[in-house]
This record gives sequence, structure tokens and C-alpha cells, in this order.
Amino acid sequence: MLQTNILFLDETNNDRSILAEAYYNHGLKNVARASSAGFEPAEQLDRHLYDLLKADGVCPDDYCPKPVDIFLQAYSPRIDLIVAFKPLRGAFKLPIFPNHPAVLHLSVEDSRGRVSEGGIKRAVRSCYADLKLSIDRAVASGKLPGAIAA
Repeated sequence: MLQTNILFLDETNNDRSILAEAYYNHGLKNVARASSAGFEPAEQLDRHLYDLLKADGVCPDDYCPKPVDIFLQAYSPRIDLIVAFKPLRGAFKLPIFPNHPAVLHLSVEDSRGRVSEGGIKRAVRSCYADLKLSIDRAVASGKLPGAIAA
């Protein structure tokens, strides 16, 4: 049986998508493998995300923003499901992947849209909490592959 590969995708790959990848791979111990990418990736991982991942027991050095183009190359892993986040702040179009994977849209406001709620650190934590809840619901409803049986 081939492993299912999921790609979490947003604008900069420096917020929702990296947090989703980390939570899905390390927090849930799922049968599928997640990666993340962005349409216009940031140059480096935001320090608030770095601190949050570290506090959550995830090695933040394993994560860096990546362009979606690397998943379109011949040597790239086959992507079976794309999870895109709404709302997007730009007019980005999903590229055409070789095997036409299914697309799931999750509505989770990014950290930048939450800053007025009490600073960037709190905004990142709030985004992560909402993201975990959204992913948990998608797994429970069968929209995302579930956890490994004990």
C-alpha cells in the first residue's frame, strides 16, 4: 500500500500551512504524511511560529517556507490531497498537479488577520488552536485520513 501524501497550502507557507503540517505529522501521528508549501513563500520561518512549535514539542528546525513549485517536479512525491486555507489574501490559483489530487478547503483565519486581538504571539496561538480544531474535525468526518490504530 502506498503512503498518502497531503499538501497543506497557503500564501507564504509561514503560518497556517506549516502549523498544519507540524500538527498533522507530529500531533496526530496519522497514517498519511503531510507537507506544506506557499504560493509566495517567506524567506525564513517566523520567530513566533518557531517558538510555538518548540513549545509544542516539535523541532522547529525541521520547518522552513517552501514554494509550491517544488511539488510539481518529476522527482517530487505524488500529492494525493491538497488542503488549501481560506481566506487567501491574494488572487492565487492552484497549480495543476500531475495526478489531479482532490482539494479540501479549510476556513481558518491566518495570524495576520488576528493581530488586533492582542499581539502577534497571541494571534499565532489563536490561529494554531483554530487550526488544530479544524484538522481534528476534518479527520473525524473522514475528509482527512485518520490516525494510526493503537
